[in-house]
Amino acid sequence: MEPNEKKEKWLDQATGAIPFGPDRAEVRQELAGHLEDKEADLRRIFPDLTEEEAGDRALGEMGDPAEIGKKLARLHRPWLGYLWIASKVLAVVTCLWLVSFLFLMGEDAYLGDDPYAEWWDFDGLPRNTGFSSGMSEWMCYEGDGDEPGRLMSAQPGLTEKVEGQNVSLLRTALWQREGQLELYCYLRVDSWRFWEGGALREEWLQVTDSQGNVYPLGVDSPEDPESGAVLNSLDFTAGYGPFHRGYELVLGDLDPEAEWVRLDYGPVETIFSFTVELEEGST
Repeated sequence: MEPNEKKEKWLDQATGAIPFGPDRAEVRQELAGHLEDKEADLRRIFPDLTEEEAGDRALGEMGDPAEIGKKLARLHRPWLGYLWIASKVLAVVTCLWLVSFLFLMGEDAYLGDDPYAEWWDFDGLPRNTGFSSGMSEWMCYEGDGDEPGRLMSAQPGLTEKVEGQNVSLLRTALWQREGQLELYCYLRVDSWRFWEGGALREEWLQVTDSQGNVYPLGVDSPEDPESGAVLNSLDFTAGYGPFHRGYELVLGDLDPEAEWVRLDYGPVETIFSFTVELEEGST
């Protein structure tokens, strides 16, 4: 057998048990370098050795390739290598996804000027087209104080942590229009785990008040006799970005005697709960 063939066979045996390909190639290259160094040292110390003799002696001094292979296989666990590759792939996919957000949501998505999409909800206001009277979300929650119909605006700043996501009640506003009380609540779900979407389900939200009233939402809500639109709903288009989702709760038939409204969320058992205190003139 030629010297190179012996060396290749030894390297195959010494590294063959390493399961992760990139690790196996790297270790093989290192061992080949050690063999070359040993051969060079032997021929310098023993000038009379032939190339084949120096190669055989170097392989002998390196040790049994089968035993070396077992030790190397224990040192180089495959899951570490696969985890490293997966992390690089995930980083590339994440970057591509974040860049695509710009193109999917429009050129203003990163600036917050798009009425529905924004990079982050900096001001804690819903990004929608306004509430039923046609006023903007800023006027609904943060008016200049000259709006006679707005009885209350507040920033509760309540937050509950649910399975790694922060669910917050950021703003509330109480309005009176044509003799009817309307309550607006802006909720937001924040999470770095963008793949989860931060979803709140309307059918899981139970809304009650201090008078014992229950406010059905969506398809179960009472309708406005004039427009036919539902009076109570949870709007899931109140703003969204890669790391947050905004929701606006609207109660269009609020009991004038109610002192507070409680929001309980959960399919059977309550996962989180927020209470909105109704005090006219609160800011």
